[in-house]
Amino acid sequence: MNKSVKFLLTLGISALAVMGMMSTKPLETLASVSAVSMDDGEFVPHHYYEESYDDDDDDDDDDDSSSTTSDTSSSDSSSSDAGAASTSDFIKPAATWFTPVCEHGKDVYVVLPIVNMFKYDVKDVVVTPVVSEKTDEFPFEIDVTGFTQKIGTLKGENSEPDRNKRAENCVWIFKTRNTVKSGYYKLNFNVVYTNPVNAIESCTISTYVKTVGLAKYGTTDGTEDSEKKSTPRVIVKGFTTEPATVQAGDNFKLNLTIENTSKKTSVQNMELDLTGTVAGKDESSSYAAFLPTSGANSFYVESIPAGGTAQLSMEFNAKSDLEQKPYVMSIKMQYEDDMANAYEGEASVSIPVHQISKFDTSTPDIQPSSIMVGEQSDVMFSIYNTGKTKLYNVSVTASGDSIEPALAYVGGIESGGTGNVDVMLTGAAPTMDDGTINLVISYEDEAGNATLTEKAINLYVSDVSDEDYSDGGDYTDEADNGMNPTLLKVLIGVGAAVVLLIVVGVILKIKAKRKRKKEEQMLEELLEDDIEKEEKDENK
Repeated sequence: MNKSVKFLLTLGISALAVMGMMSTKPLETLASVSAVSMDDGEFVPHHYYEESYDDDDDDDDDDDSSSTTSDTSSSDSSSSDAGAASTSDFIKPAATWFTPVCEHGKDVYVVLPIVNMFKYDVKDVVVTPVVSEKTDEFPFEIDVTGFTQKIGTLKGENSEPDRNKRAENCVWIFKTRNTVKSGYYKLNFNVVYTNPVNAIESCTISTYVKTVGLAKYGTTDGTEDSEKKSTPRVIVKGFTTEPATVQAGDNFKLNLTIENTSKKTSVQNMELDLTGTVAGKDESSSYAAFLPTSGANSFYVESIPAGGTAQLSMEFNAKSDLEQKPYVMSIKMQYEDDMANAYEGEASVSIPVHQISKFDTSTPDIQPSSIMVGEQSDVMFSIYNTGKTKLYNVSVTASGDSIEPALAYVGGIESGGTGNVDVMLTGAAPTMDDGTINLVISYEDEAGNATLTEKAINLYVSDVSDEDYSDGGDYTDEADNGMNPTLLKVLIGVGAAVVLLIVVGVILKIKAKRKRKKEEQMLEELLEDDIEKEEKDENK
């Protein structure tokens, strides 16, 4: 297509545009309609925002110019005061813009009001914030695929004289990054639109947001913690429990004293989370050693003045199967100073948990159950540790009027373990009562506190003189002379046996002698009979 044809087409398009605009306001024309640029066969409209007026209508020209100047100046002033600006002379942030405050890790609404300061409408308006993966350039998380906002038409002054009513709001919900710095971030918004002559144009609107981040990430102007006033430190000054001794399975109240160690800076908006040590041998059976009875383990403190303290109390339950030992309670703190700078802290307290010691015993085996003075009896039984804590230095002592004192040392018995007792009791005097012997079982806990438990058994002790011997002999003098009673009994038995054997021997000997004598008498009688018979036969 040659340049002549292009030029004619350009004139035709310009004439149509002029006719359309004059139908709305006949006295106004667009200078840009007739101004074209011929560059390598292409044309571009210029300065269509400039207005030309009829030379005969000077009053209208002055009024319109004054109105336009005042409108634009007012917009520029409001945008500048609000910290927002535009690269366009006509598409600008409205006066209703305000600077939002964005706190780390939290959502925030960002509302961008846009107004068309031109007399004519613009359409197909698309607004897109300029994002970046760098925290130093963009303070918000990029958690969606696109942030583009579309506005169908931005009305001009001819459609709506009131600039506030013709402003359109673009709204975004941003989540502030946890690593954001404290200070001000500049946000840029690209605005693309179609102008009154159907040409696509664009501009950039810039605004600012105020961010509040953690102190450790510094500020946007490069000021670090060392350049700030001193960091306020919050510590756990002390704690007590009610009751003072925490028993496994029981409830107890934990009283904490929190202190702000700073002498100049107060702290506020404080949150404290308390967590007990996780107990258990594996993940499937692990649990917190201390559980809050209310179900919540957090405190909120509105403020603590510089150098001040706060008192906190919470009731917990100690699990019934905890071992007897100290358990740690962790305390995590989040708070702010009076300039809304955020801080974090952590502390811990150690709470000893006690288990009630318990044990049981088997039935004592006493062999023999009756002895004489000076004799011994063997007493045996077992001690079973049925509690959750170890028994230390277990021992058994025996005492009574009829026996000599005796001691058996067992040692330590683990939870669920067994200790065996074997003690010899020696008779010291005859039993004058029901034969009760006291056994005292003693053990210590981890702190060395001793516990004593008594157990009674029966053992009878008799005197040697109480025995009745068959030969009626009196052996008291011999026993009193220091002879061992056992040996004495043996000798008595042996003597009795010898005597018995002698008696039996004598009786047998007498019987044998008598029998022999009788036999001799019978033989003599038989001999006499034979002699008499023989004599009779001879006489015949």
